[in-house]
Amino acid sequence: MRNGIRCKNGVHGVKLSRGENAAVTASTVAVTLTWGSQSDVDPQALLLAENGKIRTNDDFVFYNAAKHPSDAVSLTESGTGRAVLTVSLATVETAVSRIVVSASVDEGSFRDVRDLTLTVQDESDALISFEVDQPDAVAAIVLGEFYRRNGTWKFRAVGQGWANGLRGLAEEFGVEVDDPPANPSPAESPAPAPNGAEPQPSPARMEPGWYPEVAGSGLLRWWNGTGWTDDTWQLIPSDPALCERCGRERRISRFGSPPPCRWCESDVNRFMETWRSPAWRVLTESGPRGSGWEELWVALRFERIHDASGREALRPLAVAYLERVVAFAFADDEIEADELGDFERAVVDLAAAVDLRVAQRRVDELRQRMLRGRSLTQVRAGELPRIQRSNLHLEADETLYVDVNASQIKYLASGPRHNSGRLIGSSKKLRFIGAGAGTELPWSKIVSITSEYGNVIVSATTARGGGTYGVPDPEYVAAVLEGALRIAKRLVLAPGQRDTRSIPPDVKSEVWQRDGGRCCQCGDAHYLEFDHVIPLSRGGATSVGNLQILCRRCNLEKGARI
Repeated sequence: MRNGIRCKNGVHGVKLSRGENAAVTASTVAVTLTWGSQSDVDPQALLLAENGKIRTNDDFVFYNAAKHPSDAVSLTESGTGRAVLTVSLATVETAVSRIVVSASVDEGSFRDVRDLTLTVQDESDALISFEVDQPDAVAAIVLGEFYRRNGTWKFRAVGQGWANGLRGLAEEFGVEVDDPPANPSPAESPAPAPNGAEPQPSPARMEPGWYPEVAGSGLLRWWNGTGWTDDTWQLIPSDPALCERCGRERRISRFGSPPPCRWCESDVNRFMETWRSPAWRVLTESGPRGSGWEELWVALRFERIHDASGREALRPLAVAYLERVVAFAFADDEIEADELGDFERAVVDLAAAVDLRVAQRRVDELRQRMLRGRSLTQVRAGELPRIQRSNLHLEADETLYVDVNASQIKYLASGPRHNSGRLIGSSKKLRFIGAGAGTELPWSKIVSITSEYGNVIVSATTARGGGTYGVPDPEYVAAVLEGALRIAKRLVLAPGQRDTRSIPPDVKSEVWQRDGGRCCQCGDAHYLEFDHVIPLSRGGATSVGNLQILCRRCNLEKGARI
């Protein structure tokens, strides 16, 4: 549960944790960053298009360009311990789908910045607060983002960043960086210490790993990134015939690739079995990035296990994680631009660590599903197709959106009865023309249009016209008709209905964990969907007890039984 934050007039705002979001009710807000240390923190804002990138460098607001040309975002204050960005959401251009609020430090990382807090407030009250507790060791961080959702603005707390600082952040969002990256000095081995003392860290910044001790000691010592530990390992001579981990003779190579060491194989397999569990936890909590992700590979390095073993162990987890990302995105039947961007970033991040070529077909299927979901969401938002029919009489100002073969389904005591005909949707009305008497309804008498279990469901205020229709591609037809309905009602659609489909992140995680990320009916792990056991249309609740994981085939079969 989100905690309230106390303002001048009482508790008016919400306190967010990483990944949570809240609606922004004010048209103009001040985004205030405060911190308790003497570190110099530079704030930024990036205005992103639907592809997740800035359109031009003008969309990057920072200390050298403190105001956006549209005046929608301005950096109004930047000092020690405090910085303020002013955001006028009402004047943000329609081509901008997200506004990312970020910050960077020139020295050290955000682990050195104490009590970092972001507050979103209007003229008098704080609306949202986000305390960035336990930040990663990064030099640039996305603190949060404003994004559009169903015609309104929301704010999401993020708290993730880049170790390579402002350059990494800028390149992620398409900012053109003029100066080339400095060529860092190669990591040096620790300088030998006199009189057998512990090796001293070199002036170069070294990654955690095993480094030789003083010459002649025959030992490696572990450098954890900040200091030397008491852990040592035998220094193995460079010899293809010897295992680089234990120094014993390898098996004879038979097929060109080095065989696993028979002495280390059981130890490595045993460690990898335990390594998979934290790897999955890191994926589900923060994705394939951040300090937790880096620590997984450091753990392999500490055990002197080759990264290839980690990549092999991660491949099934990577596909399962992408399945989870897609299922979570589709939980509310909408795919927003940021959700599509999150999926693509996850694929890129995973591909950098795991060979996904073996699973490329499955990844492409998931991508196509996300793209189709995004297309359907845009149609529901009013980006409708326009078609021409010379044999259909329309009014002078009437636009045709849908004209498909359809079967009107009436449920009788003797069973369902199908009446074949055409379902026609225009800017004026919804019609069904069948073999007998047809129906015609103006949009004012229609409450909602949904796609359930392979059919289009029309709910109306009158008994005639509403009902169930079987059509080709019911998801697309329902999305177009829903978009037409929203336009006709000026975006007023069944008060509260859309919100009931939204499933909180903690509920999705609990249901996924309970069902093991597989279909409850057949155990399949592909094309998974969150399903209401008792449908929403029949009063079912959006709760852990009334949700289950089903694959698309079992979900459709369930609809045939209802």
